[in-house]
Amino acid sequence: MFLPPGVAPPPPAPGTFTLSLDSSCPCCFSPGRPFCSDPNMTPAAKLGALRILMAESDVDCYLVLSEDNHQSEYVSPCDERRSYLSGFSGSAGTAVVTRGEALVYTDSRYYLQASAQLRGFELRRQEPELPTLEEDLFGALELGGKRIGVDPAVFPAARAEQWGGEWAKKAALLSRGGPPVAPPVIVPVAGNLVDRIWPNRPAIPAMPIKAHPLELAGEDVPSKLSRVRAAVADLKAGALVVTALDQICWLLNLRGSDIECNPVFFSYVILTPAGCDLFVDRTSLPGSEPALPPPVAAHLSAAGVSVHPYADFTASSLPSHLPPASFVLVEKGACSLAIAGGIEGGGCTLVETEHASPVNVMKAVKNEAEKEGIRKSSVRDSAAVVRFFAWLEEELGKEGVAGSDAMAEAALADRLEEFRAQQGGFVGVSFDTISSVGPNSAVVHYKPEAGSDAELRLGADDIYLLDSGGQYLDGTTDVTRTVCFGSPTADQRRYYSLVLAGHVNLGRARFPEGTCGLVLDGLARAPLWGAGLDYGHGTGHGIGAYLNVHEGPFGISGASRPGNLVRKNPRAQQVLLEPIVEGNYMSNEPGFYLDGEYGFRIESDVITVKAEATKEGGRKYLEFDCVTKVPMCRKLTDVAVLSKAELDWLNAYHEDCLASVGPLLKEQGDERALRWLERECAKLD
Repeated sequence: MFLPPGVAPPPPAPGTFTLSLDSSCPCCFSPGRPFCSDPNMTPAAKLGALRILMAESDVDCYLVLSEDNHQSEYVSPCDERRSYLSGFSGSAGTAVVTRGEALVYTDSRYYLQASAQLRGFELRRQEPELPTLEEDLFGALELGGKRIGVDPAVFPAARAEQWGGEWAKKAALLSRGGPPVAPPVIVPVAGNLVDRIWPNRPAIPAMPIKAHPLELAGEDVPSKLSRVRAAVADLKAGALVVTALDQICWLLNLRGSDIECNPVFFSYVILTPAGCDLFVDRTSLPGSEPALPPPVAAHLSAAGVSVHPYADFTASSLPSHLPPASFVLVEKGACSLAIAGGIEGGGCTLVETEHASPVNVMKAVKNEAEKEGIRKSSVRDSAAVVRFFAWLEEELGKEGVAGSDAMAEAALADRLEEFRAQQGGFVGVSFDTISSVGPNSAVVHYKPEAGSDAELRLGADDIYLLDSGGQYLDGTTDVTRTVCFGSPTADQRRYYSLVLAGHVNLGRARFPEGTCGLVLDGLARAPLWGAGLDYGHGTGHGIGAYLNVHEGPFGISGASRPGNLVRKNPRAQQVLLEPIVEGNYMSNEPGFYLDGEYGFRIESDVITVKAEATKEGGRKYLEFDCVTKVPMCRKLTDVAVLSKAELDWLNAYHEDCLASVGPLLKEQGDERALRWLERECAKLD
């Protein structure tokens, strides 16, 4: 609750900052309004205000997660709470605020970015040899305090259960033969505290929704609902609650644009044997577009889907949409404390999937129409990247252009988008383009900011890493190429070629269906491991079919993690042990980075396809069909680093690039790009 007028805030803990409040200020003390309306609150003022609200809520520590109510990786501006509070805008990380400290935990992809952006917060690195966030919270040394406040609408119930179990075991162990040790306690705090100190918080978006054509979706909604109902019944559940936005879009053959770069819309779905309830209508929101135009309403009605206001999906209203005393299935890791409480509080039994939900698993297996769209959109997207590189090389050869403002990182990202926009079916980029020169290419998730002190300008001899993708009506792409248009050093060629060898090693793999990403990850890392090198990010992630550029349920990663850490991390096990099957669409992206100097990453998109039958046994084997058709950098390739098999694969790949993209470049009349492609695809020996 808010402090009433005339009542002073509680005294601060020693050494902490307290916001000075005016008890007559209606912004500070009126119920239902933000804590303070000053849009220019300093980092210290934000922390001071948050700590007052923490004291009101009787919590010693407050967690601010990156995700929204739907556990989205990329969120709308209205849900960028951690970024607003700390200054760090990376897509992964957790802010921890106590009475005396303010910390942000994130992984190696974001160390350099977080170090540059954090304001009033200290960076805590997440490394295998360092304590994890939950271990620090248990130790509560410098953090101080055992009551940990969270927003129950955002915090996953599975995480609360996992942490609580681990803390109880540690407390019991420490209590043996001594005074009892009380573990920390997760305390749900109604209403996100950051929202109360966020003046002018962006409005919840309510963008138009469109039906995804059947010729691109490949399966109609009634068929999908029938398959999912059967899977739910097999799991002995009477209902399914779907909160992940991309899963809802796939299930109902709909697309939106509520989150930038992601064709999704805010919604929930409850699926029962008797019906399907979609919570989406937001026409009551100020300035909102009609959420369901007549074609979409008819599309849903024909499939037997009932539509309700988005705001009607609450913990208290959940039971009224569920069969009485039913077993309700939710995806483990995606169900919030609030949803779990609503299900169980309404007399139903919560059933968490062991790994991924049926919707997530089905969505990841692309049907023939989706695969055809992915292949076609990937060729058009590759043509755009080839055209950009050909233009860029020509521009750098002009007098006075290298190192000029025209070669600034953000300007180059904009120019690439122009080439993509000329391709058929283009909707927008699939994520913020990583256009990075020299030292910035060593920042894994770097985002160029036009005019910033960090922005660099490309010169002929610089390493240039370009990680970008497009959203097309028939597919989603994610491609990275690292290039040098001048004279790279011997070390640069060696490092690049080790990454290339790993990329090829994974790309040419043949493996039994059901192999998990944890096993495949070592194939991409092996060449680097042989040189005593490695990289800190994953090697592959699932990709949607005109959906999110990152999707589950599988991933290729984990081989460089100590086994004991994988063993004690249920979330890692869920992703890394998920079987890879025919029809999965994913990335192949090893890398290597020297902080402050340069970095290399090579990423192509691949579809798992059935390999030729083997002589031994009858087990089904898979291989990768590489749908990205952008050649590797000749100037950075040292063929002496590659094995004969790797070089043969690379030459065959380049022949395929020329055969696939060349005709389209001719059709588009870009002779410059065609000449560039022919030269880059010439045989290496």
